[in-house]
Amino acid sequence: MSAILERTAARAVERVVDSETAPVGTFTVRRALPARERHAVGPWVFLDHFGPYRAVPGEDGVGPHPHAGIETVTYLLSGANEHRDSAGHHGIVGAGGVQWMTAGRGIIHAERAAGDGSEPLHGIQLWTSLPRALKQAAPDYQRIDAAAIPRVDRAGVAVRVVAGSYESVEGPARTRMPTFLWHVTLAPGARLASTLPAGYEAALYVFAGTADVDAGTKVGAGRLAVWADGAEPIALANTGSAPLEAMVLGGAPAEGPLVFHGPFVMNSVEQVRAAEVAYRTGRMGSLTED
Repeated sequence: MSAILERTAARAVERVVDSETAPVGTFTVRRALPARERHAVGPWVFLDHFGPYRAVPGEDGVGPHPHAGIETVTYLLSGANEHRDSAGHHGIVGAGGVQWMTAGRGIIHAERAAGDGSEPLHGIQLWTSLPRALKQAAPDYQRIDAAAIPRVDRAGVAVRVVAGSYESVEGPARTRMPTFLWHVTLAPGARLASTLPAGYEAALYVFAGTADVDAGTKVGAGRLAVWADGAEPIALANTGSAPLEAMVLGGAPAEGPLVFHGPFVMNSVEQVRAAEVAYRTGRMGSLTED
């Protein structure tokens, strides 16, 4: 994907989604996907923005619960996060790090605040729907430290490439579908535009500041802007006086049909029922509270 920093024709914005408050574990989140108007952007089918809040290490978070048919991706802006799962994986990452878990045919995991609690816990959790051929894949886990994520800096623009590519720089995440995930920071007055592979969908979620997209559409914190399909570059600018922090994500459309049922995202009702049976009968393993 090539970057284009000069002004040029850009994709229109199809819609802007306001996140909604939802309870998760010991805290509340702002949920932008799935929304009534939009269930997926590329393979991404879920987006929760949590914090910033003061968390008690080892206590605050989400206890053991199952997933199937997806990958869960937790990206930290501040604080520290611990992951454990029923396949025996364990990892702790700090600010800028990622917990990337492949649920596949089914797994149980838990995530808790870690560290000394001196920094507020703040981040985002996303889910990708696995391709049809990989819904029954073996569970897997990737712990990605902040130092492993490359950063591209250009005249007031900083892009941390978590997954996919940006300006030929590849992110460290092993992905199972055509996708990308960037953490973008724009200084006041800066602008970013980037071409995407044909057929890619794309969206922008704002953490802080205000993004100017589609010739004047303003997108503030807690809102998701979904670009329309097209061959034009996606573009965003920071016309405000404070830094803009946002996640840009997308990829090839999720392989449907998509059947959402709590922590499971499958392609049929029968697959969802099979995942429920696997969880209830212990075939996803077990995970106890520490």
